[in-house]
Amino acid sequence: MSRKQSKAFTLIELLVVISVLAILMAIMLPALNKARRSGWRTFCANNERQWGIALQMYATDNDGFFPDNMDGYDISWLGTRMAVFWKRYLIESVKTADEKDRAHVLFCPTDKWHRLADLWRNTDPAADRNPVLTGYFYLPHRDLTKACEYNCNGIGEWHARKKFGGKYQAAPVMSDRLQGIGTWSLSANDGTVNWEVTDSATQSTVFSATHARPATGVPEGGNFLFEDGRVEWRAWDRKDAQGTIDLGSKIGTWLFFYKLPGIATGSKQG
Repeated sequence: MSRKQSKAFTLIELLVVISVLAILMAIMLPALNKARRSGWRTFCANNERQWGIALQMYATDNDGFFPDNMDGYDISWLGTRMAVFWKRYLIESVKTADEKDRAHVLFCPTDKWHRLADLWRNTDPAADRNPVLTGYFYLPHRDLTKACEYNCNGIGEWHARKKFGGKYQAAPVMSDRLQGIGTWSLSANDGTVNWEVTDSATQSTVFSATHARPATGVPEGGNFLFEDGRVEWRAWDRKDAQGTIDLGSKIGTWLFFYKLPGIATGSKQG
């Protein structure tokens, strides 16, 4: 009488199956990661569109003006007047014990650094009276006499404009937070950029820019919001000039990349 055949896999068959699965995963994982990054890019663009609607609603109620950020400073810190605008037209900015979630409209879904920095407000008893961080660069209606040299690259009028329309209506009003730390010469458009930053509270190291490439932290690009409400994705190009401090020599500082080529700028300060 014949012996009943075993239905179990042999060791060789199991190894073959595992090898095939490993190959499939190696093929699919980059595509899945790319699809996920594309999804976050779209989510981010929708956030900026909501900002655009809120800005236009504010302008309708306030004679064409942008929300007032004269009490903000640098690029990412927005003043208490902007916090009032958020509350009335977008979303209230409140202290939270945990990081803001991925869907929060004030932050790009890929933004880790400013979600951590936002928690610093919890240890500041005057946080509700001081400027607060956001996950985007909001550009107009700023005080050009503040510490940040807004006009270092001939784009001071992007920040000084207070109303919709006019000479700089083609310039962006907001962008993704594309920033790093390094040395740069604007005249030579050359230097080095470090894309990592350490959070002082948790001592964790994260990428400083949004939409960062997984291995290097170099941004893939960023979304830009314009006056008419449209949002455009611009691929990263280090040759695009940046709006940051320039004293005629290379300086180790925060570097902000948001000046788009082909848009009229004011005359550069001497």
